[in-house]
Amino acid sequence: MKSSNGILPYDSTEMLFAFHVSEKARAKREKYIMQFPPQLREVEKRSYTLEQAVKEILADVAEVALLIKELES
Repeated sequence: MKSSNGILPYDSTEMLFAFHVSEKARAKREKYIMQFPPQLREVEKRSYTLEQAVKEILADVAEVALLIKELES
């Protein structure tokens, strides 16, 4: 999907970052859900959404970014 000027709307770094966040969020959600007994997992899948897991991963990324910024200054 290219824009009207022939350039992709996202660069490969953004796409790679999004992919890694998505994979980490899916793994985090799966790990969380698997700690429950099988009969409760469907309920937990509905309550602990992928969106929530993504937000938690992005919060972790933001925290690390702040630490890096502090170390660089």
